[in-house]
Amino acid sequence: MSELLLDKELQLLKKTVQSFIKESVAPAELSPGEYVKKLPEEVVSRLQTEAKSSGLQALGAKKEWGGAGLSVLARAVLLEEAAQHRLGLYHPAGDAFGGEFPRFLEKCSNEQVEWLIKPAITEGKGCFIALWEEHEDNYLENLTATAVKDGNEWVLNGKKTYIQNLEQSAFGAVLVNCLLDNGESQPTLFLLELDDQLEEQETVLIDVQTTHSISLKNYRLNDSQRIGEVGEGADLIKLWLAEAQILLAAKSIGVASKALEYGKQFAKIRITRGQPLAEFPSIRTMLAKAVINLQAARLMVQDAAKKVDSQISDSELAAQMAKLHATETAAKIIDDVLQIHGGTGYAGDLPIERWFKEIRIARLNLQKAETIIENVAGSIL
Repeated sequence: MSELLLDKELQLLKKTVQSFIKESVAPAELSPGEYVKKLPEEVVSRLQTEAKSSGLQALGAKKEWGGAGLSVLARAVLLEEAAQHRLGLYHPAGDAFGGEFPRFLEKCSNEQVEWLIKPAITEGKGCFIALWEEHEDNYLENLTATAVKDGNEWVLNGKKTYIQNLEQSAFGAVLVNCLLDNGESQPTLFLLELDDQLEEQETVLIDVQTTHSISLKNYRLNDSQRIGEVGEGADLIKLWLAEAQILLAAKSIGVASKALEYGKQFAKIRITRGQPLAEFPSIRTMLAKAVINLQAARLMVQDAAKKVDSQISDSELAAQMAKLHATETAAKIIDDVLQIHGGTGYAGDLPIERWFKEIRIARLNLQKAETIIENVAGSIL
């Protein structure tokens, strides 16, 4: 059904990604004969070389930078396919497409692009976002990290937590409140290098994902590392949040679709009380509802992506709702598929247990359900 929404070029790219996952990524996860929790760097490098030959490199980065220059809608469609393998939710296509480059990087100067962005694309890396703090509760206005001007430099203080994709990134962007002489506090984005002066700490979440924290203690940045104008940071980061929530939603749909495949296959071959599980009304209802809810989530994601691409006024809320519905739908489907498999769902030869853990994290990523629901309520009441 969703094929009707896509143009021919995007359908072709989608089929290219499907073949790439089947022929290159899935076999790499089985090498050397057993499932891996993380692909070796040399394997990722090989996959990136292969993906680059198909034009699938740095999907969101501008073409003049060396990226694919794809819209949010196109990336959502491709990432749904790219996520349909064991490591796919947080490492779609085994990181073969390189890292993500948020749209706000288009505010960067030519010097900044040459200094950090182009080398990162060449290296197959991306840009991490240092946004959230331990006690902000998903609200940008509660952020406390600061920057004070000192000549041509800014002195940063604060701690940023829950940073994802740091290991797959060549540089980052950090949001801080610039304290001005008139007493005003202006949220601003700065480019952040990965260097020895940056204090970072690693945290493992439920044994399937690593996040990082960075401490900024009188950390000095040159004003030339500022992205956009002083005070533009909150608006720029909201663009990234909408974009990132859509892409996370698309990947969640991807792993849920693959989990549903496992569920259908197992229900047909597992004999219980003299008949396949697929003959029991409760199982049939479970699987049928999964198909319906997945399609609804997919349409929400694609609608939100179109709004973000067109910069429609309610695009932020559409992205939040799509992320909420997609991650909760995926969580229900993965839980149901695990129930269908019983004890075998926890076996190491299936990724269902891994997805069960990862989707729990995804539901909290970027903005949690309670924050999104409150935002929706505030928009209608």
